[in-house]
Amino acid sequence: MSNTRTRTIKPVRWGILGTANIAVDQLIPAMHASPWCEPWAIGSRDLDKARRCAREMGIPHAHDSYAAVLDDPEVEAVYIPLPNHLHVEYARMAMDRGKHVLCEKPIAMTAAEAEVLADVPQGIVLGEAFMVRHQPRWVELRKQLRDQAIGEVRAVQALLSFTLDSPGDFRLRREYGGGAIFDLGCYASMTTRYLFDTEPQRVMALIERDPEHEVDIRATAILDYGQGRHASFTVSTAMAATQHLHVVGSTGAIDLPFPFAPQQNASSTIIVDRARALNQCAPEPQTFAPAAHYECEVTNFARVIRGESAPHFDIRDAIANMRVLDALFASGESGTWQPVT
Repeated sequence: MSNTRTRTIKPVRWGILGTANIAVDQLIPAMHASPWCEPWAIGSRDLDKARRCAREMGIPHAHDSYAAVLDDPEVEAVYIPLPNHLHVEYARMAMDRGKHVLCEKPIAMTAAEAEVLADVPQGIVLGEAFMVRHQPRWVELRKQLRDQAIGEVRAVQALLSFTLDSPGDFRLRREYGGGAIFDLGCYASMTTRYLFDTEPQRVMALIERDPEHEVDIRATAILDYGQGRHASFTVSTAMAATQHLHVVGSTGAIDLPFPFAPQQNASSTIIVDRARALNQCAPEPQTFAPAAHYECEVTNFARVIRGESAPHFDIRDAIANMRVLDALFASGESGTWQPVT
């Protein structure tokens, strides 16, 4: 995307709640790169930290609290990268102050918590920050599946893992919404729902917890979408870094190399194979130009704010994903299938 602002676009002025790594490393640079966005203010409970981040990141205003960002009359939209247990509180506060909200995933700790955000005020845009859904190749993949490029989708398999070894990281604290399912399983759940284009009926999960921190560090799940359609995934914050996505239909299969965190500044691919026999594999790669998916995400969000047509997933989608996570945790406790309700 071009970083040249045009006179026909009034950039959305953003406020950022906190100086989290995801904001500093990804979202703020993406806002600077997008002609639809303008990072306007950043807040922290430590004013010196806010001022330092604002200076280093080219943000004109720094505030000494998150509430001060929400009260800034020039801020139109806020980005919330706070620990998971604070998402609902600040998203609700922001909407009540007339701000649009892009909130990091997962949007809440439970589906019941997410329901607190269900009554989005008229004219306000609320979204959950799953940047991968804004990758051009993900958009194309969903289009091909809807067009039955590989027949009826029958199975989706995903793997996403890395080693979390930062002792002070909130993801190691259960009361803050830590653990592999909230950090990575939300992606895997969203992905299977995105590709099947419907909701699972029931789930089964095996969950392993860290004996010291009590957060889940590894989870393997099966999601039953009915009519012979199954998804499975493994996520972990205690394994080697790896990622995988495989989709199998009635007449072909699709692989997405580096599906969740594509290589920076590199082209990406969809690999389609319509072989009818195992010894006749004939992969057909489709190549996509490099695309910064965080920039795609904030651009699409800003375009929706400005009344343009762009990919957007509202609070109903976020609540539906939380229902799956609720069922996964319940299954991990009970050892049985759990309905997604």
